[in-house]
Amino acid sequence: MRISLIVLCALVAAVNLPAENLETILARMDQAALTFKAISADMQMTTFTKIINDETVQTGTLKMQRQKGKGTRAILDFSGEHDASVVFFSSHIVRIYYPKLNAYQDYDLGKNSEVLDQFLLLGFGSSGKELTESYDVTAAGTEKIAGQETTKLMLVPKASNVQEKLSKAQVWIPSGKAYPVQQQFFEPTGNYRTVLYNNIKLNPPIKGNLEFKLPAGAKRQGS
Repeated sequence: MRISLIVLCALVAAVNLPAENLETILARMDQAALTFKAISADMQMTTFTKIINDETVQTGTLKMQRQKGKGTRAILDFSGEHDASVVFFSSHIVRIYYPKLNAYQDYDLGKNSEVLDQFLLLGFGSSGKELTESYDVTAAGTEKIAGQETTKLMLVPKASNVQEKLSKAQVWIPSGKAYPVQQQFFEPTGNYRTVLYNNIKLNPPIKGNLEFKLPAGAKRQGS
């Protein structure tokens, strides 16, 4: 019995590719970290709040810049949303701007700023060595995410101060790549957040330090 080329191709595509070797992925991340400076991407963030059994979905953009010896800067822009906001991370300060109110709030993270850096860089710009120093990392099979074959990595934080905020995380690394197409963060409370990325651009041109400039007349609210 003959099998048409189309059917044969469909059968081949239906076979799950084996997960990439963990050491191979970590080594690729080591190499990518040497040249990583910044990233931009479209994003979809789904947040689940256990106590009220509620799930919210936001879409926006991410810009992130790793500064050598100076931590990480990032802008999460959800300004197109009904409940719009722009979140700017810089050193130990988090600034949240509300366009419809033309108002903002500042939060000083203090000693928790290092924890924030780990979250922001989880899979973006982190070397494989840095990842295994901070997390127990295991490969957890393959999944197709946004049309891409990926290997899912499970990460359990080693530091107790990180465990207070993050019980575990998962990242989905596309085959042959060194960055995630999806991340998932689980809190000890049972809340979790899933972030899906599209149109990822590595090292986009950014002049100087990544900044978010407040519009004229923006008022600071108490925090």
